[in-house]
Amino acid sequence: MDDERSMSERLERFLAEVAPDMKATVGSYQPISGGYSRVTAVAEVQTGAGGAEKLILRSDPPGGQGVFESDRDREWELLQALWELDTVNIPRPRWYDATGELLGTKTIVMDHVDAMPLQLMLGEGADVEGARAVFLDVAAALQRTPVDALPAGLERPVDWDTYLDGAIEIYTRAEREISDCSPIIRYVTAWLRANRPPPVPLGVVHGDFQPGNILVGGDPAPVVIDWEFTRIGDPREDIGYYSENPLPNSLYSGDPVEFLAQYRERTGFTEEQVNPRVMRYFFILGMAELFVQMMRGADALTNGQGKGIMTPFLVNSMSYFHEKYLDICSAGQN
Repeated sequence: MDDERSMSERLERFLAEVAPDMKATVGSYQPISGGYSRVTAVAEVQTGAGGAEKLILRSDPPGGQGVFESDRDREWELLQALWELDTVNIPRPRWYDATGELLGTKTIVMDHVDAMPLQLMLGEGADVEGARAVFLDVAAALQRTPVDALPAGLERPVDWDTYLDGAIEIYTRAEREISDCSPIIRYVTAWLRANRPPPVPLGVVHGDFQPGNILVGGDPAPVVIDWEFTRIGDPREDIGYYSENPLPNSLYSGDPVEFLAQYRERTGFTEEQVNPRVMRYFFILGMAELFVQMMRGADALTNGQGKGIMTPFLVNSMSYFHEKYLDICSAGQN
């Protein structure tokens, strides 16, 4: 309770500095679940004009305790660009504490969206076809987002081959750097190099594209959140990443053929470029950055440098991904 009161006071001071005309007072500040890597909270704010707003605060964990590493400066610049482009709906980015001086750590402040994750709508009796259409419409909107309008902080690959080499190198570099690396990674990287799929134009890759990060039920259009792992790369990575999602009622695994047919229809990709075999490839490639961060978390834990309760969970999840990787690679191209 003291921490929440302290954060309410911090937020009031922050708002007084960045939006003095708002004359804001914070009625409540409540940490919420959602996302393994950032600290997220919702705040109810009253304005001097008698209005009320809800704000979301997305902060770096204090003291380097985050399991996954990402850059708030880069994310803030990306959110501003996406808001201006308006090809994909996002919560309106409002302010940014770039130093952490006022809010304790680097913190992005954005509008709260009164909606629910698409994943929560996939229970028994769900409208799977409707949910799949929403998911694929967002995927296609991501692909249409002009990369030239995105911030310079997002690395621009020279071409598709160079990008793919660099994505595979994420695994190779980790295998060299981490003290207790699995030989499975050497096997996987060799398989990735030997089974390159046909290229497609580079585009926006969300980096954690799954129904939990698509909010529906509020504004008529879905809203996409959690952009910290976004990059310019092969857009098939997002679909491949989701294709092996272990959560129940997958929009993909129930009917991969129909799912991919609808994805091709929306994007113009060919069946040679998008099929179940290619998606298995991009599951492994799309997981590269997150899986390597899991490996680093396991390595830190081994060396007595665990970073909170999520580290053992993610270490345990590595066995799941090892099994998936081996299944895909051993199946070859059949």
